[in-house]
Amino acid sequence: MITTFQLKGLKALGALVLIFSTVSAHADGHIYKANKPASEKTLKLGEKWSTDEVVRLGMDNIRQAVSVSQGDIIQGKLNSQDYLAIADVVDRNVTDMVKKCKLSPDADKAFHIVVLVDLKGSVEFMRVSRNVQTQRVGALAVLQTLRNYGKYFQHNGWSFN
Repeated sequence: MITTFQLKGLKALGALVLIFSTVSAHADGHIYKANKPASEKTLKLGEKWSTDEVVRLGMDNIRQAVSVSQGDIIQGKLNSQDYLAIADVVDRNVTDMVKKCKLSPDADKAFHIVVLVDLKGSVEFMRVSRNVQTQRVGALAVLQTLRNYGKYFQHNGWSFN
């Protein structure tokens, strides 16, 4: 029995590693070299990366879609279809931001690393698994990414708890 549990656990862990490695490698159309620094610029304490109208609109759309269900996500009250609907909204807005945003090179790199890779990974969790608890993990990750966005990027009026 313990051996069966360990084998299932290893398979699940392997699946998660595969998902994250695939998502990280294909998070968007940009290719970053691992041996280059993440950014040429270092932020000073309290400073935030600049954004543009496309990023602000996309992030607002995601925040609005997720805010409606935030309490239910946290309490685990959503069903599989609810998570798929959230994944669709996030994915649609991420795709639009990637295609249309015009950030400075440093802000763009930071945005991809801090926000977009995490959002794409969250979408994959919600879409690939039909296990509602795994989908919930993806939605919880979206919530955390929205908090990180507000912490590191300029967006007047941004508030997310």
